[in-house]
Amino acid sequence: MLQQTSRTAAPRSGAFGTGPAPRVSRCRLAAQCRSTSSGQQQTADEVALSRRQALASSLAMVAGAVLMPVAPAFAEAPAVTAAPAGGIGAGALQSLTDPILAYTYQYPIVTSAGKPLNMIVSRTPEKYSSAAPLTADARQRIVSEVFDFKNFVTASMTVGPASGVLKDRNPAEWKPREVALTVLVDRSTARTTAGQRVALNDVQESHLEARDGQQYWVYEHVSQGSPTITSRTKESYRHALAITSWRNGQDGSPYLYTLNLSCPEQLWPELEPVFKAAVAGFALLPTTRDYIPPDKDPWLFF
Repeated sequence: MLQQTSRTAAPRSGAFGTGPAPRVSRCRLAAQCRSTSSGQQQTADEVALSRRQALASSLAMVAGAVLMPVAPAFAEAPAVTAAPAGGIGAGALQSLTDPILAYTYQYPIVTSAGKPLNMIVSRTPEKYSSAAPLTADARQRIVSEVFDFKNFVTASMTVGPASGVLKDRNPAEWKPREVALTVLVDRSTARTTAGQRVALNDVQESHLEARDGQQYWVYEHVSQGSPTITSRTKESYRHALAITSWRNGQDGSPYLYTLNLSCPEQLWPELEPVFKAAVAGFALLPTTRDYIPPDKDPWLFF
């Protein structure tokens, strides 16, 4: 008889000592894999989120820099100064000085009735060759301008060569009305059928003043303007007070410096006294090394 011999399986060595090795089920392995994958995915998502947050912060900083209001250039330029001036009421006038063309003028910041004006420097002082021309022939150019957008009050400084009846004549012979009409014609774009330019301004009064040996022609004028939010009628008028003086260019020919202060007709009673005080403060200054003659480098726009 054959004897059956039972074979006993040799014990397997586990991780620690002897004994059967632990069996890991497929479900547990799958769960561990899913847990590892989930952890890796969470880490990747966190990295992506942090990158998106950093990118958003950078874009916000760039957008803020682009949208941030820029301070006017003249505020940083040491050549231009602004300081309160006396006269009609305390702080009713502001002064602006430009050594590039060597002049100073005042403009109102309060009416004689105490109404404040929000005057903004819309054109910072610049040399004649780079200034914006008033007309196609580019004779008269706006070298500086201050404007109240709500009340339509302006103070503009223009420079241009003597023309018309003033050209080739001694300035000592210039008549106040001649100076007024010549300046206003050069500022106008209206022309007759023959092509001759005419001024649409009515000169109310003009006279000559002598200050420190310098000639200053002062004149009041009225012109028809476009309707504004303060006056929507078709017949809208602007009232202005201007003052003109002159200085020779490099070639010896005279250049006219004109300060023109204007406002809607309905504001004239409140602004006439302040305009007169501003005109009294206008002056041509002694030239310094910062001075650039109007006819120097006319082709250089910067």
